[in-house]
Amino acid sequence: MAHLKKNTRGAVPGLAVHFERKTDHHSNKEIDVAKTYLNQDLMTDGSDMLSRFNERLNAVYCMKRDDVKALATWIVTLPEELSESSYEQQSAFFEATKQFLDNRYGKENAMAAVVHYDETTPHLHYAFVPVVFDAKKERYKVSAKEVLTRHDLQTFHDDLDQDLKKVLPFYEKGVLNNKTLPFENVAEIKKYNDQFKALKEELANVEENISAKKALLKVTNQALTEVELAEKQIDDFKQALSKNLFGKTVIKPDDLDLFKSVLANMKKATLQSQRDAADSKQDLLKSKAQLAELQADYQQLKDRHQALQQRVREKQQMDYAMRDMLKNDYGVEKIPHSDVEARYVLYKLDHEELTKSKKEATSWLATLKTARENPDSKILSTRLERGIEQVKALINRIIELTRDLFKGPSL
Repeated sequence: MAHLKKNTRGAVPGLAVHFERKTDHHSNKEIDVAKTYLNQDLMTDGSDMLSRFNERLNAVYCMKRDDVKALATWIVTLPEELSESSYEQQSAFFEATKQFLDNRYGKENAMAAVVHYDETTPHLHYAFVPVVFDAKKERYKVSAKEVLTRHDLQTFHDDLDQDLKKVLPFYEKGVLNNKTLPFENVAEIKKYNDQFKALKEELANVEENISAKKALLKVTNQALTEVELAEKQIDDFKQALSKNLFGKTVIKPDDLDLFKSVLANMKKATLQSQRDAADSKQDLLKSKAQLAELQADYQQLKDRHQALQQRVREKQQMDYAMRDMLKNDYGVEKIPHSDVEARYVLYKLDHEELTKSKKEATSWLATLKTARENPDSKILSTRLERGIEQVKALINRIIELTRDLFKGPSL
């Protein structure tokens, strides 16, 4: 989720160009310039990264060496669980992450905090000068070694995770008020991906076993030929040397029969190896068929996931356009979240998309009442009251239908 890099002074100008998108000619082919307008600069002082960096180095001591790590950068990637959440919630995640980093490394040391939405996955670039207080010389100095200790790196991810859970309720739940696109698609892809990987490993083991069997088979086939040749030679030898010129036995036939029995056992073992190789080949064909099916399922799910991601990106762009219109055309800086949920319920009522669940209808009623009690609500109180009365009537109808269902037909 997060990755750290330490940089020298010479790398800072190039990083500033990338972070602040100071050029339209990017070497990174994943950057979609049509989405660059979605990016966020979380620094609010009106300055730029290079100016802040030079100003901070003038205020603290830094060794005049080219290899000094004068700037550290964290890249914090949006968790997969929030990939389909709203633009507002994603922004809240990155703003909370910046606050955590400011508290950890000092807000005065922050040089850049930019969120990029125009690449494959939204992520935060946070750049800071690693500064510590030198007690001996009573001054602040740049020291990446003392700031980014092993302990700091080992505890970073867990500390960030715990901090975000405290300030972002939706981050802790993982599912944002059940209004996001279904996460089971992502989970399903991971499940098939794991199965696909496991089956590939199994297939590799089977293929390795087949290769070993083939090698053994090659050797045993050669041995089989040699055994058959040896049997023939032994028979000829028995005939030729059972008796010598003086009519006396030179080699006992029983000894030769015993030797021939040993060779027959070798031949039997060779045939068994052949059968094992044939069985392994059948297992290989079966595994390949299963692998092909999983590959097809995996590709289908991957296509569905990409389609969902495209829909999310389109909704994010529409969300941004609506927020821009509300802010610049109507002067609305912020819409209460309770208003968003209440408008969702009112939309359902206006379009007669009524629920048959008493539990869901009860939650609708609570949502409308929460919006009515919020003094910052932008929804007309008369509209909320009308919606509350509609939901109450809906709940009564559901109760009556349920009662009639359990009562059964009258005699």
